[in-house]
Amino acid sequence: MQFSPEFTAAVEAKQIAQQEAQRAAFIVDRARQEKQAMIVSAQGEAMSAELIGKAVQRNAAYVTLRRIETAKEIAKILAQGSNRLLLDADSLLLNVKENEKYLSRSIVDNGSHQGNVG
Repeated sequence: MQFSPEFTAAVEAKQIAQQEAQRAAFIVDRARQEKQAMIVSAQGEAMSAELIGKAVQRNAAYVTLRRIETAKEIAKILAQGSNRLLLDADSLLLNVKENEKYLSRSIVDNGSHQGNVG
């Protein structure tokens, strides 16, 4: 049995329309998943910021610890390169004098000695 060219074209057009509809549904689903992932990520970042804020309030030495960890990360990355670099404490975020001033102010502001590191 042979179908007319118009009927065959209509069947093909219907199949193409169904495929495009499936593709559009997939894109919508993917966008929903990406939106949900961004929401979860933002909630995690907000919780992290809140916890860091509480840690800093409880103990000003937390900032110094984070500076040391950051300096270690920077030094590790730079050590992997083939170039030789000379870095001072400011470049590694380890200005000891500034840290002492910050800790002293924090101790006075908090009215406690929780931030005393030494």
